[in-house]
Amino acid sequence: MKILKNLALAFLVSFAVVLVSCGDKGGDDPQTAKEILLEDLQGSWSLDAGASLLANLDINTDGIGATFTETGFTLSGAITSYVENGTYTISDAGAISSVEVTVKPTDLALDGTADVSINSTNDVITVEFSTKLADGRIDGLGDFKLVFNKAS
Repeated sequence: MKILKNLALAFLVSFAVVLVSCGDKGGDDPQTAKEILLEDLQGSWSLDAGASLLANLDINTDGIGATFTETGFTLSGAITSYVENGTYTISDAGAISSVEVTVKPTDLALDGTADVSINSTNDVITVEFSTKLADGRIDGLGDFKLVFNKAS
């Protein structure tokens, strides 16, 4: 009988320990700034032609869009004759840095550093860079400011 009591007591103690360990953990950990930004980057982005600057290009801005990921962006539409994509890093604080832009024509080169910024509500992204002559080209030479609005 004593063994049965001890077994029952051991079972109750074990059951209590399991219940306590499964208790409320205070909710989910809050998202980091990086996690919030990565979540907000998902979806499609469309060019705001009125707020954008396309060097000296005369191209159709309809259909120019972008997709953004944790490591960079890919453009679509007529702009891809000049720029197709770029890369960057995102810090744990949600800051975008180390921006590189891939300029497609071989006779154009980046002039200085590129920048990607996002507004405080994470629904407008601006990609800025300048190009310089690497050979005898004129089209696509100058300043680019691509402003994208969150489409979905």
